[in-house]
Amino acid sequence: MNATTPSLSLLEAQALASNMAHPRVTKEHIEAQIMTVDYIYEGQLTICIISMKNGFRLVGKSAPADPANFNAEVGQRYAYEDAFRQAWPLEGYLLCTVLQTQKEAGQ
Repeated sequence: MNATTPSLSLLEAQALASNMAHPRVTKEHIEAQIMTVDYIYEGQLTICIISMKNGFRLVGKSAPADPANFNAEVGQRYAYEDAFRQAWPLEGYLLCTVLQTQKEAGQ
């Protein structure tokens, strides 16, 4: 195994994380914050716009290297994942802020 390769597989890490009892950001939490998902196509470029309930928008994109490989459903999936992935650090920052505020208030 390469020295820079994590020792746990992604599935192993996800299984361990799912059993953690302390506050954390989850996929389900992020999904619950989504108001709408829209797609725009420009040739073989797929753009996904995720609008969150608070009005914030995340933009993801995908495009095949060879236009002959374009598939709208595949483009949607990759563009959605690109946009969704951006929510993790934002929700993590928000959770840290909430936890710090609670700590400071003595809760």
